[in-house]
Amino acid sequence: MSLNASLGGLKIKDPEEIERLIKENNELKSQIAGGGASSSYQIPYDDLEVQDQIGGGGFSLVYRGFWKGTPVAIKKWFDPNHSDAMVQEFREEVMTLADLRHPNVLQFLGACMKPPHLAMVTEHMPFSLHHVLYQAGVDLDRKKLVGLAQDIARAFIYLHSRKPAIVHRDIKPGNFLVDRAWKVKVCDFGLASNSKAQAGAGTPQYMAPELWENKHYNEKVDVYAFGVMLNEMIAKEPPFSGVPLLEVRQGVLDGKRPDIPLSCPKVLSDIIKKCWDASSDARPSFVQILDMLKTAAASV
Repeated sequence: MSLNASLGGLKIKDPEEIERLIKENNELKSQIAGGGASSSYQIPYDDLEVQDQIGGGGFSLVYRGFWKGTPVAIKKWFDPNHSDAMVQEFREEVMTLADLRHPNVLQFLGACMKPPHLAMVTEHMPFSLHHVLYQAGVDLDRKKLVGLAQDIARAFIYLHSRKPAIVHRDIKPGNFLVDRAWKVKVCDFGLASNSKAQAGAGTPQYMAPELWENKHYNEKVDVYAFGVMLNEMIAKEPPFSGVPLLEVRQGVLDGKRPDIPLSCPKVLSDIIKKCWDASSDARPSFVQILDMLKTAAASV
């Protein structure tokens, strides 16, 4: 499928937006074809020592490895045809993360641009938030939980303050990494977008009503998903566990949300309810969320 055909499926009407995306895609194809020698962040694939697989999905797999003796994570893209869809995914994530600098955003180190080795190299973090919640056997007390949530809010204050705002669209425990000092960093920008023309997507259980209805959306879809995830962090249970996707969709559109545990402090349940409000306009910004979390930290 050509990029033009793909763009048609995204319902992009602005000719300038279409021209920009085609130009960026062609530039990346030229870089890939030529080895990307002009890229300031190019890493020769031979400099990498790829080890065991630690994650992945779609066109990509993530490996643990070393770059010049330093532990790193290596995200490799696989598609023997180098299709437009794969190139677009590679382009979006590399170009998004390469431009970001924040203590709570996964640090981009470089990219391998020469086929067949298309890869992105980042710092390595030992755990995902999903692992901490469900596999590590860690007693995540309320104060530690609120601290993690504050780190996440800080990351999204930064992302949403970009011009234009970067909308992650896939907030869930698997897309946050945690180090041994309990510092959190957001990762996986495969669905991230600073183009409001892109169609909605995400992990269904965390999707806001406007994404389910394929309506216009903004950064408040991240606020909604954060509310769902904050509740999950408290409940230690995935949202809508075992519920068929069609029922999840209808339930969300009807105003149904995951159950908030009875043990959840009111100061946190209030934040959760504000975040997953059906109206995007009624949801708080992450600046407001961070202020509320700071207040909560004093009382939990």
